[in-house]
Amino acid sequence: MTDIVFEHYDPADERRREALFTLSNGVLSLRGAAPELAAMQAPSPAYPGLYLAGFYDNAEREVNGERCRVEALVNLPDPLGLSLSLDRQQWMDNPCGSYRQAYELATCELSRQFSASLGAYELRIEECRFVSHAAPDLIALRWCITCPSPPSGVWLRSTLHLRANELIERNHAYEGSRLSTDERWLSEAGHSAVRARLANGEAVTLASYTGANVPLRWQGPPDQREAWLEWPRSGALIIEKHIRVQPGAADLEAFSRYLPSGDFGQLQAAHRDAWQQPWDAARVCVAHPELQRPLDFALAHILQTVTSLSLGRDLGFPARGWQEGYHGQIFWDELFAFPFLASHFPDRAENLLAYRYRRLEAARERARALGLAGALYPWRSASSGQEQTPPWLFYPLSGHWVEDPTWRQYHIGAAIAYDAWLLFLATGDRELLAGMAGGKNLEGARCWASMARWDVARGRYVIEGVIGPDEYHNRYPDAAEAGLDNNSYTNLMAAWTLQCAAQVLADLGQAAATDLCERLGVSEGELAHWHEVGQKLFLPVIAPGVIGQFEGFDQLRMPPSEWLDGEHPRLDWMLEAEGDSTDRYQITKQADTLMLLHLFPPQEIRELIAHLGYPVPEENGREAVEYHLSRISHESSLSHTVCAGAMAHVDMAQSWAFFRQCLATDLESSAGSGTLEGVHLAAMAGALDVLQRHYLGLRPALDGLHVFPAIPVELGAVALKLRYRGQWLDIAWDGDQLQVQLQRDANRAVTLVHHQGRTQLAPGQAWQAHYPV
Repeated sequence: MTDIVFEHYDPADERRREALFTLSNGVLSLRGAAPELAAMQAPSPAYPGLYLAGFYDNAEREVNGERCRVEALVNLPDPLGLSLSLDRQQWMDNPCGSYRQAYELATCELSRQFSASLGAYELRIEECRFVSHAAPDLIALRWCITCPSPPSGVWLRSTLHLRANELIERNHAYEGSRLSTDERWLSEAGHSAVRARLANGEAVTLASYTGANVPLRWQGPPDQREAWLEWPRSGALIIEKHIRVQPGAADLEAFSRYLPSGDFGQLQAAHRDAWQQPWDAARVCVAHPELQRPLDFALAHILQTVTSLSLGRDLGFPARGWQEGYHGQIFWDELFAFPFLASHFPDRAENLLAYRYRRLEAARERARALGLAGALYPWRSASSGQEQTPPWLFYPLSGHWVEDPTWRQYHIGAAIAYDAWLLFLATGDRELLAGMAGGKNLEGARCWASMARWDVARGRYVIEGVIGPDEYHNRYPDAAEAGLDNNSYTNLMAAWTLQCAAQVLADLGQAAATDLCERLGVSEGELAHWHEVGQKLFLPVIAPGVIGQFEGFDQLRMPPSEWLDGEHPRLDWMLEAEGDSTDRYQITKQADTLMLLHLFPPQEIRELIAHLGYPVPEENGREAVEYHLSRISHESSLSHTVCAGAMAHVDMAQSWAFFRQCLATDLESSAGSGTLEGVHLAAMAGALDVLQRHYLGLRPALDGLHVFPAIPVELGAVALKLRYRGQWLDIAWDGDQLQVQLQRDANRAVTLVHHQGRTQLAPGQAWQAHYPV
């Protein structure tokens, strides 16, 4: 079994475990808080969190003396609390004695078995909970309680408390209470319901039903109800809690009456059936258990964040899942998830693309406001499509508020164009390409072309005042204004987007291309300008074959070696507290330029650089890779993922080490780490992508499915399924031979492109090749 299991209770680690064991169905997200701790009135180690995907609040706050609005995901009223008492004075609190908590990946359920003291009685409680993948608004929880010599009866408490957003201390100025009670309702049968509203009037409705296998006599208010129950004469005491959540102002009584009060097992069976198909379709099976466990963990979190229940809903891909980390906002993280989603669940990837497409006009407005053409997407997005980067960041070591200029990460536009193109390559959907995929690519190209300025002295176009993915460099030392010039990743991705726009039009054919250009108002003159800019963007070359992080990076100070390897606080916090800044040093949180080798095969990078008229790096860019690796602190959760992919065709030993570190990002993090804010979804999706696209070499392309593996000897046997152009293929690596087989029920052939040439696979046919490792 590859379940994630903790065999002891540790209050200091409780909040990190709650994040690790968060359950979601793509609509509702429930932290793994213990019900008995959630029911406590005194402060507890638990942080109950329930979130509705895409339900943001933008209430005004005062931060560092300024009024601002930042859209933040709302922590809903907590319906989870359950507890027991003999006298209504002393209630169950922390578990004692034996304890086992497990995230059961194959069923997407959380289970606990633990002992709890109730006076002189020792109870044994078996808990199971799930957020239903069969019903978008349903959560169910079950306690089975046994006792060798039970009391005659116990008091049961069931709570439905309003909660504030207060998980992340450094964000408290932006957070706090976001909901107020509009109306409450209860029934004698065990229903409690609440309708709550944001300051802007938006409502959410929650209802819970608490029942048992013995009669209950309820009393008390809706937010904390208590009931006396007699212990069953034989067998266990069974307590169930069923919860419904829905946006909008529903009638509380009618909404509550539709709560399923029937058999927990039936609800569970429907949930498991809905989870099983995507789990079986996407699971990567490996020979080594130490790899299977973190890969399954990664897959479970990806599959529960973007689900079939997400389809048709206006939802992006949140950096930390639907939790309070980064306010539940949307960055560029789908860039790391798209390769895996597009090759398994293209409908889910398309739904993420639709989230961006709905905000295309907002991106156009942002570009116009900055004097640019086309569409300029925000670095941080939520509901409105407007930039949601907080104006200030709190640095806990110094207690200072520091300006946050990272809204200048315009490279997100290239990431969205990359996702759109990748989805087309995986599906071959020309209607998609002629619509939102092609439209976003062309509007992105239009923006880059307008952003680039002609530098007469260089005879090249430059892009100035931006920030790359490495957020340790936001401005030049002592500069009054944030922004850097000619960030290599930004410029190369801009060049790629401009070239990709031409490829989009070429692949559509003349009639469809003309129609798309007419709809967007793209002229022949514009296309010619795009072509010119895409050939003449400047790159900060600092040595033959070595492209710098950005212009002037090589003039910064070299960092002390202990900053790269030693134990120390987060560098930007540490240096700011000392009156210094990471802006002054040749040290990166992650290397922007290596990101290119994660996204593209080495040959495509060489072609891109050659197209710009620069000397092509030799030996797969080894010299450049070593230059940047020697300056990375790896304090970004994505750094190990990026380096694992980038090094796969350069230094396999290093790639494998980074891959293993990537898999450990959350599971082996410390109790007080950032994991408690939510798991790192991009790192998880990136690990699956590294295995599939880099190690097994499986990449969708215009001329077929490319198979150019670079397999670590440590990987061992692997088996997975993959979808290309609507057809499912079975992939198997046995340590010596790679086999790709088109499934028998395929309705058309698939073309493979590999080292030996091209192979046309008919339904049921297999291709095999030996690859020494």
